[in-house]
Amino acid sequence: MPSITHFDIYKPAEPCSLTGEKLHQTMNKVILECLSKDGREFNLKGYCIGLNGISVLSLDERLNKVKRLNLGGNRIGDAGVEHLAESELFSKVNWLELGGNDIGPEGIKTLITSKMLGKVKTLNLYRNILKDEGANILANKNCLEKLEELDIAQNEIGDEGLLDLSESTRFPNLVALYADNNFASIESQEEAREGVNFKKLQSLNL
Repeated sequence: MPSITHFDIYKPAEPCSLTGEKLHQTMNKVILECLSKDGREFNLKGYCIGLNGISVLSLDERLNKVKRLNLGGNRIGDAGVEHLAESELFSKVNWLELGGNDIGPEGIKTLITSKMLGKVKTLNLYRNILKDEGANILANKNCLEKLEELDIAQNEIGDEGLLDLSESTRFPNLVALYADNNFASIESQEEAREGVNFKKLQSLNL
């Protein structure tokens, strides 16, 4: 199983604020630079494409074979997740990196109920802002049933959110969870380890 990679830094040229023809030219260049020759891997780690960038990419047919999609450090936000989750172009994706994208409760709800992302097995949400509300949504509404590996480290998740996730029955194939550097107490972490969802895991990092 491939390991989850955390984003490091943003690229020097950040197209977050571009619009119009300049935006389309830049996104075209990004695709030419970052899409693998076989079209199955698209690595935009740290490009900071923002909402405008993902809105363009989600319509580009050159991405319709992508299976590994790295959007770490791109600041797409909740609105950007909506473009990602509704695009048929990404229906083949099984490895998805979304660390460092300012994703909150609304974004996670859109993501995990997506009808286009049902093949995702590895999902990285490292360094976002799910908090307890987002963790509760994840625990109770997740429809990405093929998920095997999930990273929600550094998301400001407290006791309530962690315990909700530990008792969730929405992750039938989950084998690894990374939830370190959150806000849950030591006591809640120990209690969570005995939850029905966490107890079955092969790898658990709290």
